[in-house]
Amino acid sequence: MMQLTSTPATPKRPIRDGVTITPLRMDAGAGTFLMHYAPGSRSPAHVHPDGEEIFVISGKGRLDDLPIQAGDFIYTPPGESHTLFAETEVVIHVVLPGPVVVTE
Repeated sequence: MMQLTSTPATPKRPIRDGVTITPLRMDAGAGTFLMHYAPGSRSPAHVHPDGEEIFVISGKGRLDDLPIQAGDFIYTPPGESHTLFAETEVVIHVVLPGPVVVTE
């Protein structure tokens, strides 16, 4: 059955200082969500056992040493790890086939 999620009406959940998640479709750590990063914030170091797909909606930052900006698509293969650092306000759309493992 088709599902509509109004992102402005969906509550953001804090992950850490300056980082929030807006769940769009989640089940046991897998699914689709938006992440919002305040300038200067970062995600904890983490690994993706099942991989990850990111589309950068807005802003500029880095995934480890890889510069990212609005319009970029990043595929992380299963087993790779990284952290995202926001140089400006960053919004990303994330698709996870499985849960994340935080390593810090």
